[in-house]
Amino acid sequence: MPYYCITLPGSREYVHEARAWTEHVLGESQGADDVVLVASELATNAIRHTASGLPGGTFTLRLAAFTNRWRVRVDDAGGATEPQIQTVVDDEDEVGRGLAMVASLSSTWGVLGDCNARGVWAEIPIPPAAITDGSRSSTTPSPVHAELAQGRPQ
Repeated sequence: MPYYCITLPGSREYVHEARAWTEHVLGESQGADDVVLVASELATNAIRHTASGLPGGTFTLRLAAFTNRWRVRVDDAGGATEPQIQTVVDDEDEVGRGLAMVASLSSTWGVLGDCNARGVWAEIPIPPAAITDGSRSSTTPSPVHAELAQGRPQ
């Protein structure tokens, strides 16, 4: 199972870097767009809602490739509230939709940890066509690709 991670400063400008890193690690993998979106939403939530967004804070983005799914996990410094899907009352509201989007794109998601440190994870199915075509490159990146992305294969 290929596994990759990167730790970034907990400020909003690094959400773009998290997206770019995820895109680079995944390359042309089928279903990569959903994984990138989930990674971006989880990173944004870590910065907005936890101590990771305070000065000097960081978050860690982890990607794991399985035969039929990707796992995305963002570890943060914890916060006062438990991550949960929000009920959005106003259709014009631009906030509060992140975890709902994560839930709709993933087969399952969850939260590990507590107010001191937390990991929010989601599993995104690899499209069936990518699994049945037998091509490893269409479903999982090579470890060399991740090293080029400045990740740390583990």
